[in-house]
Amino acid sequence: MNRRVVIIDYCYDYPHKSEGRSGWSVEEQEQIWQTRTEELKRTYGADFTDAGSFPGIFYPSVEQRFKLEHIPQEKSRYLLSSERITLSLFKSLIDRNTIREKSDLLLSLGSSQTDILAKSLYFGLGPEQLVDAMDLLDPLAFLKLLQLPRPAAIELISEASTSGAGALYSAYHKINEGHVDVVLAGGASAMTTPIPVELSHFGIGPNRQTLPFEENTSGHYFSEGGAAFLLKERDLAIADGDTIIAEIRDLTAGTMGSTVYNRNAMKKLVVQSLRNAAIQEDEAVLLDLYGRGNEIDDTAEFSCLRNVQKQYPALKGAYLKEDSHYVVGYYGMIGLCRLLEARQEGRPLQGSTISRPNKFIGCVSEQHWTADTAGYNIVSIPTFSMHGNSYNLVLDLQPSIVGTELAMNGGGK
Repeated sequence: MNRRVVIIDYCYDYPHKSEGRSGWSVEEQEQIWQTRTEELKRTYGADFTDAGSFPGIFYPSVEQRFKLEHIPQEKSRYLLSSERITLSLFKSLIDRNTIREKSDLLLSLGSSQTDILAKSLYFGLGPEQLVDAMDLLDPLAFLKLLQLPRPAAIELISEASTSGAGALYSAYHKINEGHVDVVLAGGASAMTTPIPVELSHFGIGPNRQTLPFEENTSGHYFSEGGAAFLLKERDLAIADGDTIIAEIRDLTAGTMGSTVYNRNAMKKLVVQSLRNAAIQEDEAVLLDLYGRGNEIDDTAEFSCLRNVQKQYPALKGAYLKEDSHYVVGYYGMIGLCRLLEARQEGRPLQGSTISRPNKFIGCVSEQHWTADTAGYNIVSIPTFSMHGNSYNLVLDLQPSIVGTELAMNGGGK
């Protein structure tokens, strides 16, 4: 079986979204953590005044940003921050879309589990509170709070920085191979318990505003946030009258074989994925580069871009994640979400320009790079992690084809 898979909806969020690339200050961080520790104290009855934090982009209050009014407070109060964000994203997609009661539904949770250690706080609760909290000890139990009309299959994909891509990979192939019809794929990254050090070094120094591929770039801040996608088998989406915003032409997995960017392995992966998607070598393709934001990885990734262009000369590189920082597990998906959002709103999305490339990248010409996404319907999105996992997603953004078919089938919401 080889069924076609489409994206019919998505949602994403992170602090300061649409406000430009966020800065960081000690004063703002201290104020945020005071609010967050007070919320923790109310929930767990413990003193967190001595808990530290690290430079990052955080929500002032996850509880206020993601209220989850459909869940009883005695349950929702014990959710990890990442669980609360994930439930909110999934619930938004469920509420505004058609999911048939008899459809075979899968919830594919891609979680880097950045705050999973906070589950240990449960054991400091009193007996009555512990009863409610223990129901959420299982890392997948919180998804049952979605209150679906029919129980769904649930899976957990935890691959650190590629958790989101891993969840999409599983979702795509399970629909493609006929195992399920509908998948909610996504998740979130957050901090529930303040800790004094970063889990991984996503950047260096207090000022990380310079974008990837530029001279003197210093990486990213850790950022809370997440993304979720609603995928369906294409014929079912048409029958349901859904507006199809993209078709997944291919999603291929590979390994880099190292913790730093392996340009040869990634070039092989991207080219194979484009071939799997039946993309012709003269087709216009937009390649949204990952952009780790350090001299070594950025240089290797740009070298990979140039090597891919030897086989796909009409392909151009771009960086579409401009205003976001490092949402673990979903950083690689932010550019996709921003592009889908711009297309749906009928506005152009401008990618980043490289005005001062680092000295190893050298000159960046129009032959290699574009900030203009208009006119590109084929988009290739490579993602990778420090653990060596890598993926390449190829999307077709041509809603006009879908509109014709909807009219022929009498569809439309």
